[in-house]
Amino acid sequence: MSLEAGAGAEGPEGAPGEALVEVRLGERSFAVSKRKLLEQSDFFGALYRSGMREAEAEAEAKEGGPVEVQRLRGGLSAEGLELVLDFIRTSRLEEPREEDGEDGEPWLLEALVEAASFLQVTPLLRRLRSRLRLPNCLRLHRLAQVYGLRELQEAALDFMAARFHQVLRRPEARPPLLLLPAALRQQLRERRMRGPPALVALGSFPQGEAQAPASGSMMLRYEEGSRRWVPLPAALPPELGGVRGSGAAVLDNYLFLAGGLRLTSHE
Repeated sequence: MSLEAGAGAEGPEGAPGEALVEVRLGERSFAVSKRKLLEQSDFFGALYRSGMREAEAEAEAKEGGPVEVQRLRGGLSAEGLELVLDFIRTSRLEEPREEDGEDGEPWLLEALVEAASFLQVTPLLRRLRSRLRLPNCLRLHRLAQVYGLRELQEAALDFMAARFHQVLRRPEARPPLLLLPAALRQQLRERRMRGPPALVALGSFPQGEAQAPASGSMMLRYEEGSRRWVPLPAALPPELGGVRGSGAAVLDNYLFLAGGLRLTSHE
């Protein structure tokens, strides 16, 4: 694998007068600003600081002067390397299109994480925590385990625990993929149950009591320390307004409401 700048190199060449490095992987080459490469990649930063080279460094004569070339050895894919180097150039993460539907290309996400982990591009790995989505959360969790990305793994667990039943319905969680094994399912269920239990009341409450609004249904939680009812930040769906006598049940720390009668006023 090698980073290249100049004729034949892929991608933007940086600001005028800025030192470039050419990264080569097989027959492909990519031009990257040396400054950005050292800022974003701990792998290259360590190599340049120590003077050691896992990669072969050389200078090639190009039009306008010699260009430094880095040849990286390893099994990285060109697609993953290109995604990572694009991030280093632009500080923007061009995500694989798999999130647009079920029939995406998950191998691109794996190639991206593999290359970012190998080159130790910490800003990109941190950015992935904010890109967790239902179509990629199970895969990113598995990749975080494979490459020892603890922060990404914890973020994926929190994301999935908050959407546990939605994750269970994902095709990746069912045969033949089974990316949600029984142990992980139990871990997510336990994570949802963190925190002390609470007594909750649902309904319409008079104005002035427990800081309740003038009308409409809401949820209140009993605060033992102050011995008072306080509103929960989550609001009930508008469809439940005026509904009385509904049944309630809790499963996996989800609250389910069913049945009841909708009261209507006639003038």
